[in-house]
Amino acid sequence: MAAKKTVLSIAIDKGLLSKLKELSREKGYSVSKLISKLLEEALYLEENVFKDEIYKNIDWLSEEWKDKLQVLFTKVLDTTPDPVWIKDLNLRIIYVNQAFADLFGIKKEEIIGKSDIEVLPPDIAKECIYSDMKALESKKSSHSIEKIRSSDGREIIFDVIKTPIYDKTGKIIAILGISRNITEFVKIQEELEHKNKELENAYKKLQEIYEYDIVTGLIKKRRFLQTVKESLEELSEDGQYTLISMEISNLVYANEMYGYEFGSKLLKEFSKKLKEKLDEMGFEYVLGKIGGDKFGLFIKEDIVNRQILKRFLNFVKSIRIPTPDEESFFVPKIIFAVRKISRQDLPDIEKILFQMEEVLTHLREHAKRNFVILKSQPTVYRKAIELEKKIKKNLEEGRFEIRLKPIKDLKDRSVYGYQVVCRFEDIPEKDVCQFLENTYIDNVFRTIDQKVFEFLKRRVYPKTDRVIFARLRQSTIDRILNLPEDKITKDIIYIKDKTVFMISENVFTNSYSNILDLKNSYNLKFCLDNFGAGNTSIKILTRMIEYDLFQYLKINGSFIKTSIYSAKRARILKGVIAVSKEFSIKTIASDVDSEEMLQFVKDVGFDLAEGDYIGESLGAENAMLHLQD
Repeated sequence: MAAKKTVLSIAIDKGLLSKLKELSREKGYSVSKLISKLLEEALYLEENVFKDEIYKNIDWLSEEWKDKLQVLFTKVLDTTPDPVWIKDLNLRIIYVNQAFADLFGIKKEEIIGKSDIEVLPPDIAKECIYSDMKALESKKSSHSIEKIRSSDGREIIFDVIKTPIYDKTGKIIAILGISRNITEFVKIQEELEHKNKELENAYKKLQEIYEYDIVTGLIKKRRFLQTVKESLEELSEDGQYTLISMEISNLVYANEMYGYEFGSKLLKEFSKKLKEKLDEMGFEYVLGKIGGDKFGLFIKEDIVNRQILKRFLNFVKSIRIPTPDEESFFVPKIIFAVRKISRQDLPDIEKILFQMEEVLTHLREHAKRNFVILKSQPTVYRKAIELEKKIKKNLEEGRFEIRLKPIKDLKDRSVYGYQVVCRFEDIPEKDVCQFLENTYIDNVFRTIDQKVFEFLKRRVYPKTDRVIFARLRQSTIDRILNLPEDKITKDIIYIKDKTVFMISENVFTNSYSNILDLKNSYNLKFCLDNFGAGNTSIKILTRMIEYDLFQYLKINGSFIKTSIYSAKRARILKGVIAVSKEFSIKTIASDVDSEEMLQFVKDVGFDLAEGDYIGESLGAENAMLHLQD
């Protein structure tokens, strides 16, 4: 039995069948054979159109398909948005697509057969001819970025690729050009580069703000200490340098008397004259501003002798700054501490500077002389140094605890808020956070600040609507102002709507302008802490009220206790509370530890109170349960 043939059935409309019959008569094929051949060609194209073989030899194609491919090729090129052109070896244009013609506003027939000079602007034509010649000479593709002005006057940037075209024998017969419009890409790239440059400049300015004092132009404490350390590392074992800590002890008076603008002028002029004198004396030195009214001076010589220091002091006494009315002069009162330092002091240089600053505080408040020469580690600081060692050890061993102490409303004894308290297992201080508030050694205390504000953000903030009272130290204030991307800064900004930041009198006196900047920039709320134990004057208190700097005033417990048995002190206390109420400042009585003291603070008009008699501080887990209740 004969094998069964496969039959292919095709439904063809009448118009197409008529054309096929006409084509079959012309070719001398039957209609079925013609359809079969056309199908074979179509299948071959489908399988091989993307293979290189089809471009090597297309002689097998019928003339009809060759004509169709040529039309298809032209249609495809005319629909692409990228200008395409072909030139012969005389660099005359033999083909352009529609995008090319539209770009220059010229019809295709006006372009074909002409050179670039005849159809393009002279400057563009010269660039095109140069890149054409380069591609032909190198016998390989060339790549260039070219700017062209279109027919409507727009400048367009193109990424241009020009490629030699070879015939079957390997001979170059023409040159193909394809260009991609990259104007928007270039603009975006330029904008990104501009933004990156702006960010880089902003970072440099931020770094300058963080490392340089804006008023005097001197380096700040961090950079000053870094410079001193680097110099000590290069010092020989038996070499000695000199470290001086200075303070303009009457700067607060200058600010109160003539305003803060004059205070800034005083700092600027003083630092300028000091540098001039140091240059005149021929010292190699580093001068920095290490606090609100404090300067650090590092001299790469051993000048610790009374004769040189007296010369230095006499110069300082001679400084005169014209007052705003220009009818008198203001004389800065300078106190300073001096110490020899060597390479052995390198690990403790922060402590040494901190101790020298404490000596200045003692000189300002108690001593009659202007300077002191420190020969060894003062006994008074041993406790602080030992405490720092214990803090480091406790942090390493994870024996640090954050507690919450309730602050209650004296009207109904309800919990108004919580004060953050720091504790370590083997350190007897009631609140280590309070001890740390004026210290500098950031490598230890920054870790504590990070833990405190992380704890408040993660655990306390989501669970309470009551007010949180947290201490803010001098160096933390500097970080918020100068490092907006710092984690501590971000945590503080996150919790600010429920948190009141407690500032000591000393920090307020030294950083009044910084605290005002924080209030204006971030809308932080502040509490002046431990009022009555420091040096806050009536003028400073008045300025504090004028600028609405503090929403709370926390009065020192010792001052309250002595007022119980002193009628005059009690009247002063009532006056302070009355003034506070007048300006909507809530008053907090601290360290209330007995029924008698509780009754007294109620009678004199305090709003809030905290202390052992009010409520004990709670550990983290108990605090969380308490917050939930």
